Amino acid sequence: MFDCMFISGQEDFMRYMSSVIVRLQKMERMGTLHVYKSTLNRVADFVGGRSLPFKEITPLWLQAFQNYLLGRQLNWNTISTYMRVVRAVYYRAVDEGLAPFQPRMFRGVYTGTRVTVKRALSERVLRRLKTPVTTSSELEYTRSLFLLLFMLRGIPFVDIAYMRRCDLTDSTLTYRRRKTGAWLTVRIEPEARRLIARLQSRNPHSPYLFPFITSEGAEGYRQYSNALRRFNYQLKKLARQMEGCPSLSSYTARHSWATMANYRDFQPELISNAMGHSSVKVTETYFKKHSDDRIHEMNRSILTYLFV
Repeated sequence: MFDCMFISGQEDFMRYMSSVIVRLQKMERMGTLHVYKSTLNRVADFVGGRSLPFKEITPLWLQAFQNYLLGRQLNWNTISTYMRVVRAVYYRAVDEGLAPFQPRMFRGVYTGTRVTVKRALSERVLRRLKTPVTTSSELEYTRSLFLLLFMLRGIPFVDIAYMRRCDLTDSTLTYRRRKTGAWLTVRIEPEARRLIARLQSRNPHSPYLFPFITSEGAEGYRQYSNALRRFNYQLKKLARQMEGCPSLSSYTARHSWATMANYRDFQPELISNAMGHSSVKVTETYFKKHSDDRIHEMNRSILTYLFV
């Protein structure tokens, strides 16, 4: 772990990023905290543990850092993650008057996302997942949970894990995405309602709707990480039992829902609104936000098409 022993003064990237990490820890944003710590350690390795004044971060420095990461055999998506964290910290410092503003400074390094593996399932495989697994109760639980992720508009596993009982009413789930902070409302369709009843926590004292975590803070994040690891392991076992099924992961449900919505000719901005992110990028700023009713109708149409 990186030891934060730097020269005094606020105009130093390493000291400033360490202070951002402390803020994230106080806010209990454990997933983001992990990525920021990893990025800080990579930068520290690159500069040899010395201080790094903001004025030294230039387009040439960023390209050199990218080449360093490439030399460590990191893939482009990982490199993009580190670069986006550096960019976020740098521009936060700019906003606070600690770093000089340089327009288009990050234009020479990669900050996008490359889809290297086709993750979406075919209609045929999705329909086969309707069939219960009779050979293993654990795989049956895994199958049901995967379908629930899909039926809740490709909800990420992290949002299911941290879902509170009070987020669920008779007809809707209303929750805040852990990653982006966006508020989403999902109408609970009958198929999803049956799965929730089957999968939810049986502990009446737990504030969480599902049985994956029982604590807050670092311990809760550890429990979530372990649950995600077990879920992905069981998904791989489930895929091996299904002839012709590609490898499954928790992300497959989300990717499959978005792809199915696209195949069904729903507008990209509608899909983006439904999933709580901005995959439409710049053009999305010109779109009118869709109503919850329109989004509910889209999900109902997809579930009817596949499962009725």
